[in-house]
Amino acid sequence: MKLFAAITLIFISPFYFSSAHEGPWTAARPDGHAPISVMGDHMHKMGEWMVSYRYMTMDMEGLLKESNSVTASSQLTGMTSMVPTKMTMDMHMFGTMYAISNKWTLMGMLNYLNNDMDMIMPMNMSMSMESSGIGDLKVAGLYDLAQWDDGRRMHLKLGLNLPTGSIDEKHTNGNTLGYGMQLGSGTYDFEPAITYLGQTENYSYGAQLGGILRLGENDQDYTLGNKFEAKLWGARKITDSLSASAKFDYSSQKEVDGEDKRMMKMMSPALSTTSQGREISTFGLGLNYYFQNGDLSGHRLAAEWEKPIDQKVNGVQLEIDSVWTLGWQYAW
Repeated sequence: MKLFAAITLIFISPFYFSSAHEGPWTAARPDGHAPISVMGDHMHKMGEWMVSYRYMTMDMEGLLKESNSVTASSQLTGMTSMVPTKMTMDMHMFGTMYAISNKWTLMGMLNYLNNDMDMIMPMNMSMSMESSGIGDLKVAGLYDLAQWDDGRRMHLKLGLNLPTGSIDEKHTNGNTLGYGMQLGSGTYDFEPAITYLGQTENYSYGAQLGGILRLGENDQDYTLGNKFEAKLWGARKITDSLSASAKFDYSSQKEVDGEDKRMMKMMSPALSTTSQGREISTFGLGLNYYFQNGDLSGHRLAAEWEKPIDQKVNGVQLEIDSVWTLGWQYAW
């Protein structure tokens, strides 16, 4: 926590002492985009396009019961015959943005997921399971709410999640995989957010509040929990092409409502509706590189590492260890 406070002070304090940015907010600088894990953070001018690719990998290892670490063997009691010990989720995210006017930017994103989970059973027997495929399609409109001449602006996101990802993933033995191993929500989900941005001569900062509101049940009679998200970040322009960022995230997701009756929920926490959803706070560090000249002009490369600083799960779940996001963006 002391490290987090120190780094946050380094990045945030200059916003109070630096002179304001002369002119409106601009994306034409390395910190003109938020850290690469933040979605819907910026808008474009009328007629502009942007395409992007992000690769995100999340490692989970060890078990939490609420906010306390527990051993896998301690959870193998009663009818519980399988407990997760480790999971890796890799996600490939393909996105596009187009500004139909100076007030509206449209965006879409489609994901491809690879999930791998290790389970332990009595007598130290183990089992692995995996799922992979296309996830849910996300579409959204970003609407410009306000712009000021001192480097600040604010916009609204109105998003919709379309259930293109499978919720019928099965193990090789024919059993339905747990909720976290499925590729989509199975429901149409409303995803609103509001984003505030600011720039000074050498610094930028932003905040985003958003969430996911599930609209009805899916065809297996359950609904993933609603989610609230808050993000705060700051970045420093190191050169005309390179910037470094620090970010704080908080999210809270509820338990599953209803249940997939194909799952034998007593066999494993991964199959239980009460062991879904969590509260988590993370701290991230990132780099953005913006090519402003030559054949690569308009291209961006970015990387971000995130580490939980606090997490509390519903029921018994794997503990998130770290998240890496790498990305490429190109606007014209």
